[in-house]
Amino acid sequence: MELGQQEGNLRKLGLKSLAVSYDREAVWRHFMERKKLVFPYLADTNSKLIDSFGLRNKAVNIDFMQGIPHPGVFLLDAKGRITAKYFEEDYRERFTIASILNGSFGQQAATQGEFTGKRIKVVTSASTSVVKGGQRIRLTLTSTLGPGLHVYAPGAPEDFIPVSWTIEGAKATAPTWPKADKNFQYSGTFEASRDITLPPQLKNEELIIKGILRYQSCTETVCYPPENVAVEWKFLSESHDRERVPTELRRK
Repeated sequence: MELGQQEGNLRKLGLKSLAVSYDREAVWRHFMERKKLVFPYLADTNSKLIDSFGLRNKAVNIDFMQGIPHPGVFLLDAKGRITAKYFEEDYRERFTIASILNGSFGQQAATQGEFTGKRIKVVTSASTSVVKGGQRIRLTLTSTLGPGLHVYAPGAPEDFIPVSWTIEGAKATAPTWPKADKNFQYSGTFEASRDITLPPQLKNEELIIKGILRYQSCTETVCYPPENVAVEWKFLSESHDRERVPTELRRK
């Protein structure tokens, strides 16, 4: 369970965790002992808390899964007030703690690779390097232009060709680009990020996500032809834990 893997990083940021599930305490205890996890949890057996927050996933019609919530994370401040929430509609998909820590708390992403165009260097990084199916991962591109060059940011006037970033092989959110200068330009080093959601079913194998950074670099007097730079991120994908609890602990 990723929450257990991120406990150390949460503590470094002064954050505390509490997991909530519709499973009974005996099921929780069996799972925690089997996976050697240590973090606080709440067994919301009858989904009372889940229902009080309107989180029950009513689209799930499987008998033993009645009462399951939409997967997600609430962030609370020191007074117990919700300051942010990260939820998915599909119970097979979920935000990762790593992507939240990277996107909202500035936790350092793991560098993946370096790719070079004619007038640009691009470094790829990701919120984690080990993934499971359905997880939401944060990807980052850090681009550095040569001296005296600039590119145009998304939203620039129609006469210009703005920088763009496409992704293959995964569902992706729109990129988040930095604020450009008054001329809609980026120069030097600029960084863009976006989230991807991996397919629900992944095997134990290497997973490669590919993308294209398209840009047109210009000087004060010349604009060079647009160029595509192929980029990629490599992950070690792991299949989900399918081991069930003993028969006597299962829901009817």
